[in-house]
Amino acid sequence: MPKIAIDIKNCQDCPFFNEERHYTADSFETAFDWFCKKKDNKKIAWYVSWNEGKKIEIPKWCPVIVKR
Repeated sequence: MPKIAIDIKNCQDCPFFNEERHYTADSFETAFDWFCKKKDNKKIAWYVSWNEGKKIEIPKWCPVIVKR
């Protein structure tokens, strides 16, 4: 079976990434909870604000990371 490797900078670039809106009392606040679809929707991070997404590192338990 062929394998395809892609380079990603954070989980948002991954095809197995999923996010759900994290609602708060402040209607102007925009935050999300991040999940990994490949790992049975395991939570990657909670309450990620709109401007913090690029700062979240790929978790060490990532199921598709290639160890070199």
